[in-house]
This record gives sequence, structure tokens and C-alpha cells, in this order.
Amino acid sequence: MSKLKKIFLLMALSVASFSFSQDPITADKFSPATISGNYCLVLDNASELVEFYSADASGLNWTSAAEAKKQCGFHSNNLVTFDADYANNKILVHIHLDRTTESKDLVWWNQYLQSICN
Repeated sequence: MSKLKKIFLLMALSVASFSFSQDPITADKFSPATISGNYCLVLDNASELVEFYSADASGLNWTSAAEAKKQCGFHSNNLVTFDADYANNKILVHIHLDRTTESKDLVWWNQYLQSICN
């Protein structure tokens, strides 16, 4: 009887874990942005503020996937996370909208992003 209970418990946990899984973030869910060689990110003013952006990384002159990852980690902080997509020559950006004390608009985010450029 205890084996049957263990099997039932395992099945219940498996079903529960699938019900809480989230859709993965894919490139088609990213809004366009631009980035300069010194990691100055500019969000598109013509669209509404979203959490995920993608920009062409050709101006960042990455020489390897490891360097790209290192540079993205170096430029990330509590409010913005850069992630290298070296294979597609893109930089993927997560704007952490939930980490400010109050809701901020697109103008504020663009000003903030300019203030952290190197």
C-alpha cells in the first residue's frame, strides 16, 4: 500500500509542477530598442513601455560568447538586465518595472538608461 501512495504522490507533484510553469520568453515577445557601443540603451518612444527589449549588438564588437556574457553581466544592475544572444548578434534586455518604488513611464526609463551609460 505504501508504494501506491508514493506513486500517487509523485504523480500529483508532477501534475502540480506543470500547472505552475510559465511560457518561455521568446525573441518575438521583445520590443525593439537600440544600443550603442558603450551600452547606452534607448527604448523606442513610439511604443508603450514593456519589460523585454531586443537590440542589434553588432556595435558592441563581441569577440566570443564568453566575452558577450561577461560584458552583459558587467552592465546589468538591479533595474536592468542585459543578456547576450551571441549566436544572433542581439542583446536581450529585461527592464525590471516592478523594482522601482512607484510606476515609471518610458521617458523616465530612457533618462535612467542614459544616466548609467559608460
